[in-house]
Amino acid sequence: MTLFPGLRRFLRTLAAQKVRTLTTVMGVAWGTLSVVLLLAFGTGLEAHMKKQAAGLGQAIAIVWPQSTTLSFQGLGKGRPIRLTPDELHEMARQVSQIETISPEFSWREIVQVGENVHSVRVSGVYPEFAALRSQKPEAGGRFVNAADIAEKRRVIFLGHTLAQALFEDAKAVGRRVIIANTPFVVIGVLAPKQQNSDYGGRDEWNAVLPATTHQEVFGQRFVNNFIFRARSIDEHDEAVRGVYQVLGRMKSFDPVDAEALDFWDLTEEEKMLSYIFLAMNIMLVGAGVFTLLVGGVGVGQLMYILVRQRTAEIGLCMAVGARPSRILIEVLGEALILVASGGALGFALSWLATLAVGQMGVEEFIGQPAISPSIALGTVVLLTCIGLAAGWFPARRAARLDPVLALAH
Repeated sequence: MTLFPGLRRFLRTLAAQKVRTLTTVMGVAWGTLSVVLLLAFGTGLEAHMKKQAAGLGQAIAIVWPQSTTLSFQGLGKGRPIRLTPDELHEMARQVSQIETISPEFSWREIVQVGENVHSVRVSGVYPEFAALRSQKPEAGGRFVNAADIAEKRRVIFLGHTLAQALFEDAKAVGRRVIIANTPFVVIGVLAPKQQNSDYGGRDEWNAVLPATTHQEVFGQRFVNNFIFRARSIDEHDEAVRGVYQVLGRMKSFDPVDAEALDFWDLTEEEKMLSYIFLAMNIMLVGAGVFTLLVGGVGVGQLMYILVRQRTAEIGLCMAVGARPSRILIEVLGEALILVASGGALGFALSWLATLAVGQMGVEEFIGQPAISPSIALGTVVLLTCIGLAAGWFPARRAARLDPVLALAH
């Protein structure tokens, strides 16, 4: 009953059951492929969707002032809410849960460089806007800074597609563009990013000015909207309530008047996206595990057949001193070898499939499937459990054989 002679006997027995062995191993391989590949695609799609969603901003709320819909302290409903940057910065100081805020002006204007003319959304923002809205400049450029705000500099930050349209293949930073008959110096170009949602157009086609410059050039006093982020996800709801309470006090509207401010809450969308993918992954795991269990049943059936064929051999081993525990362990080990063979084949096929998909150029639509360490570890644990379960009953039957009756068989 030493290891290698026992393994050789096991392989000889399998050779006598070629078709059953092949179908059993392929069943486990197919189950492993189902689990690993489904989770790999689910993980890749989730990462892709979250990356695209993060292109607009992470854990932020975008707020547009509207009109009151409730009467308050003798004032009628239907009053427009108008906010200045100073009022919003004061509000942020009073709402301690707010980490960062940026008022935003917006105006659609003609941007011109020579004969290249484009009508685009031009926003006036503060330096905090870059972090809130994932605005990262390409190498060699920068975003709007505090000095630009203080000195009302005529500088502009361009979306990368807009920069290409205006300057073609030439370098944009340091060049001039004309907006409203006013020259602006390009200080930076937005680095390409994925983005699946927007307001007023994709960032790649937008232009950004310092807020104070935007006010001076276009004469806007009141912001179109503002963006803020709470100090943590746990404090987000408290920050939202604080915004209504403080602005309600400043602008004399009822804090329970939800329609006075139009909220686009990306934090809630991120939570919903996480719940959706959690449910999807549970369903994918369930489908894969069910397929793998079918393969485990095949392993159990094959082990019963192998034990029955080797009854006399097992009886002889026990007659010369092999303990039942040793028989039990050997049969369990054989079941694990079968499951491991199918699992290794399934992993190999899954890895090849993820490589093939990566070469198809569909990453933009479904992301890049990835076999993460957690997926690999979870699948190995699952295969081990199925192997032990599939081999347990045949192994227990073999360990309980009566040597005399086994030899007689």
